[in-house]
Amino acid sequence: MTPGRYGEDQRPNLPAAALAALLTAGLFAALLHTGYHRAQTEAAKLAVVNLSIAPPPPPPPSPPKETPPQQKAPVFAPRPLVAIPTDQPPIQTSPDPVPAPPVPAPAPPAPPAPPAPPSTVQASDLGTRMVSGAPPRYPTESRRHREQGTVVLSLTLDLDGSVAAISVARSSGFDRLDEAALRAVRKWRWAPTMRSGQAVKVKGLVEIPFVLRG
Repeated sequence: MTPGRYGEDQRPNLPAAALAALLTAGLFAALLHTGYHRAQTEAAKLAVVNLSIAPPPPPPPSPPKETPPQQKAPVFAPRPLVAIPTDQPPIQTSPDPVPAPPVPAPAPPAPPAPPAPPSTVQASDLGTRMVSGAPPRYPTESRRHREQGTVVLSLTLDLDGSVAAISVARSSGFDRLDEAALRAVRKWRWAPTMRSGQAVKVKGLVEIPFVLRG
C-alpha cells in the first residue's frame, strides 16, 4: 500500500473531540457554580454585618441660649412746679343760660259732633215720595163673591227706599183682599228719606181700597 502525502486521507478522531467537549463543558459549569456560591456567601456576610451595626447616638443637646440682660429705661424726675404770683384777680365765669323748652300751642277744640239722625222716622204720607208701584190685582174669587173693602198696611222702608217690613194694620174683612194687597206693596219703591245728610228708615201707613164698579 503506497503511503499518501501528509494530511491526505486523515479522518478526524470523533471520540477524542467528544471527550474534549465534555471536559470543557464540565469545567465551565464548575466555574459558574463556584462563582454563584461565592456571591451568595458575600451577600450573607453583608446582611449579617448590616444587622450588627448599632444606630448612631443622638446628637448632644444644644446649650441654652443666654438671654441678653434687659436694659432698664432711664428714670427722669419731673421738674418742680413754681407758682408765679400775679396781680390780676381770678375771673369768675357763669354757666350759659339753658333756653327753656318751647311751650306747645294748645290744640284747637274739636268741632262738636253733629247730632246723630234718628234711626227710624215716622212719615205721615208715604205717597208723596213713592217712585214705582203697580196697583194690586183684584182677586177673581173676590169679584165673583162681590168682596170689597180697604186694607191698611203698616210699612217700614229701608235706607234705599225698599220695603224692609210689612204687615196688615187693619184688615178689609177678606183674607183674599189682604193677601193681594201685601203681594203688591212688597214690590213698591220709595225715594230715600234724608235727615242731616244721611238716609234713614221710615215708618208709615198705606191704604189699599178694593172697590167693584158697575
